[in-house]
Amino acid sequence: MINLPSELEWIDAHHHLWDLSRIEYPWLLAKGEVRFFGQPDPIRKNYLVNDYYADTGGRISRSVHVQVGAREGLELEETGFVNDCSLLTNRCFPAAAVVAVDLGRGDVDKQLDAQTLFPITCGVRHMIGKSAEENPLLPPFVADVWVKNWRLVAGRDLSFDLQLTEEQYPKVLEALELVPELRVAICHLASPWDRSPQGFERWKTWMKRFAALPNAAMKISGLCMFSKQWDEQEFLKWAHAALEIFGADRCMLGSNFPVDRLYVSFDSLFLAWKTLVSQCGPREAIHLAGRTAERFYRL
Repeated sequence: MINLPSELEWIDAHHHLWDLSRIEYPWLLAKGEVRFFGQPDPIRKNYLVNDYYADTGGRISRSVHVQVGAREGLELEETGFVNDCSLLTNRCFPAAAVVAVDLGRGDVDKQLDAQTLFPITCGVRHMIGKSAEENPLLPPFVADVWVKNWRLVAGRDLSFDLQLTEEQYPKVLEALELVPELRVAICHLASPWDRSPQGFERWKTWMKRFAALPNAAMKISGLCMFSKQWDEQEFLKWAHAALEIFGADRCMLGSNFPVDRLYVSFDSLFLAWKTLVSQCGPREAIHLAGRTAERFYRL
């Protein structure tokens, strides 16, 4: 029997929706191609609000959508689609959207002007890193450019979702320390590819440094992308370490559905969430289940 505070609200701080008839997602349409998160063939179909409802079974009260790699030039179309989904669900699914903005370019103000016309927009994401194999295909991280653009993001009271890999930690952290006002959500436990005991200890050392950023929060999400399997005990190990480092008032739970659906059912994932939350004190449980996400994303 798992005992939980009665006032818990479950907020999914990281998931995706897509409509293949409306928007092109090059990564999803590449049949047979293996990507850093796995082989996407099984999820190459529409994933709409009704599909998310079916997976989550009414257990989530609100959610945060995170941009998911629409073809260049369709970033606003993606945000419009997500905004339409939100309107259809009384601003619950999703309640907010982290949208696509290219922070390596010089026209970020213009991009932000366009994206913030949608009331769903609460933050931005531009992936810095995915995996050691795929990172060479991404634009290089140029600290001066990113610091300037992060300041523009923070100046509009938007958050930034950070996705990066271990070899990028030093340079990115050094740059983030120059923008302490920026609200930073570290996606997917900072992509812990090295799951060895030595990798775990090294990860904890780095996360303590990221936790020193005054407005950083950790998303406990996406872990099975880096092992290509679901292991509840492994999930709980990394989740507890994140909680010890960041505290429950700076940790959020994210399903990363439907991508993580490649490895785990929502039923199994939610059971792990409940186990984790039940191992917290009442105040910590309330924050971890939803209040941290609510506060961070200004829901």
